[in-house]
Amino acid sequence: MSARKYSLVGVGIVIIILLLWWAGIGDVIEILKTARLDYFILAILAYIASLLAWALRWRVLLKSLNINAGFGTIIGALFSGVFINNVTPGARGGGEPVRMYYISKRTGESYGHVFATVMMDRILDVIPVIFMLLFATVHVYRLGSFTLTLTLLILDAFFAFVTLTTVGILLSEKKTKGILYWFYRRFKRIMPKKALKYEEKFIRAVEVDVPRFQENFKVLMKHRRAFALSLFWSFVTWLFILLRSYYIFISINNPIRLVDVMVVQMIGIVIGMFAVVPGGAGLIEAINSAVYVLLGIDKEIAVTATLLERLISYWAPTVIGAGVMTHFGIKVGEEKKKANDKDINVESQEKG
Repeated sequence: MSARKYSLVGVGIVIIILLLWWAGIGDVIEILKTARLDYFILAILAYIASLLAWALRWRVLLKSLNINAGFGTIIGALFSGVFINNVTPGARGGGEPVRMYYISKRTGESYGHVFATVMMDRILDVIPVIFMLLFATVHVYRLGSFTLTLTLLILDAFFAFVTLTTVGILLSEKKTKGILYWFYRRFKRIMPKKALKYEEKFIRAVEVDVPRFQENFKVLMKHRRAFALSLFWSFVTWLFILLRSYYIFISINNPIRLVDVMVVQMIGIVIGMFAVVPGGAGLIEAINSAVYVLLGIDKEIAVTATLLERLISYWAPTVIGAGVMTHFGIKVGEEKKKANDKDINVESQEKG
């Protein structure tokens, strides 16, 4: 990470420290002393189950395009993507290209072929979110919370707009190319030397892989069985995500309604898309804790539960993802070295 990113992570850590001070460090420690390990382990297992369901969803999409990736490879790609998303500010879109690159390198499939499954996977992840946002909006309206109701209504409209816009762009080759070239021009202004170095490769990738991506994406859209089965796994994934927080609250001897967890998760996800701090570190903890308090939960309980949940869902996967990325980087480096050595040997034989 750059110095700027390190400083932003530092800001996130400061926010977490202030959050603990606000809740009362002594009170948080007392809650942790009486915590139940069995339910905390269940929360960890719920995270693992959500990851496996996510992998199953993506595998369905990969198989529908005859991309044969092993389950372990898919898990590795997911952790790589999670790591990049967790160290990237904003909408966390950096993980998708990394997932594409990981699978492409392991299977030998073209980028356009794999990226179609990655983008469809992303869209299928959003669909349950839209349903849960609507359900959460009705719930807080019935509770009589004007602030939360207004917040969720805005988020409903935003998510619907983003989803429809994204699908519209992905279905149009012209718009997709336009967006990619727009990003390239911005990149060229910031880092002109690097942009010029990769300009030829970039143009070739856009002109060759985008049409291939468009074709494969439309195939996935029309593949009813793959779409339905992947959507099923998407809802299963989100069920385990909600259960993760649900078990965390039980582990600290403060049961909570699953629908309240849903409200917090939905708000936290959308707010995290605008976070300038990588992975929303600190900011997500603060937002989630605040929403729990608005739902009537004591601040020391809200903060403790939020920090434990983020330990499982953010900090631990980031460390694991870093390990996967390091291992993958070494593998790619070795493959490139072997390829270069092979080219040198071939050239030597031709000269001889």
